[in-house]
Amino acid sequence: MIFDRWMEYIKDEVKITSLVIPGAHNAGSYGMSFMAECQKDTLLTQFNYGIRHYCLRLNTDRRGNIVIAHGISKGDLFDNVLSDIRQMLINSNEILLLDIQEYYDQKFGPVTLKFKADKDKVNSMLAHYIEPEKYAYYDFDNIKDVTIGDIKKAGKRYILINEFEEYDYSRSCESIRPWEKPVNSAKAEQFAAETLRFFDDYKTDGLYWFQVQQTPNIGTPIGLTPPYKLDEDLRKYYKSIIKGIEENPFYLESANIIAGDFMTRDYMKSSEILRLNALKGNVKEGLVDEFLKGIEY
Repeated sequence: MIFDRWMEYIKDEVKITSLVIPGAHNAGSYGMSFMAECQKDTLLTQFNYGIRHYCLRLNTDRRGNIVIAHGISKGDLFDNVLSDIRQMLINSNEILLLDIQEYYDQKFGPVTLKFKADKDKVNSMLAHYIEPEKYAYYDFDNIKDVTIGDIKKAGKRYILINEFEEYDYSRSCESIRPWEKPVNSAKAEQFAAETLRFFDDYKTDGLYWFQVQQTPNIGTPIGLTPPYKLDEDLRKYYKSIIKGIEENPFYLESANIIAGDFMTRDYMKSSEILRLNALKGNVKEGLVDEFLKGIEY
């Protein structure tokens, strides 16, 4: 298997926005309550399953520690997450997309919940663990023009994505993350039938973050079903969703970050996602068969 080094097979001229990248939705939510947990394993394990895009949302606990957040749920210390990322940088040459910011405000009627993670403290932690000055690729005008080779030639290892460029060496990249409550809160069969329509309705020249997971909501067909139960039902349709991308030339061209819940249950999701790179011509000449064999599960 090559899930821990699959980028070795990608052509240098492939743009980041054209590469098909497995992503982890709420990557740091492992160990949270059953209604907030979207992943079962740490980032280092996720990396070994092929994940290269990490959605990390921050808050502060009662002791003043920066922690991973999913709404009001608080998870692992940010120190532990950054330590995992440090290991990725030390032990591999893969390129990462690190989407890091405070958890966004949530409104409940007249009440707005705000989540805080002191910018200076986060900057200090980033500098200590993952050295953005050394490893972050930030000297570009538009993400749509960045290739794998550009990052390699600069001797960099990741792009630190932050909407407001709050952190040193972070970039606010043009991106899109389609989500519609009637679709993402539908039952698995309906979700699978309707979610591909997002490629028709939402377009960008930047990062296309296609989320293949449902969202529990009160008053919807799935209600407040725990994410792990939703994932159990959706897995039955996962291959058909990826096949729908494969069979539509426009969807295949648009495919970029494909994220979801419980990405380390087995290698099925990463394998299906990565296979699209071969179909898009992103794999180096003469290595396609080896690449496809290496992502079998």
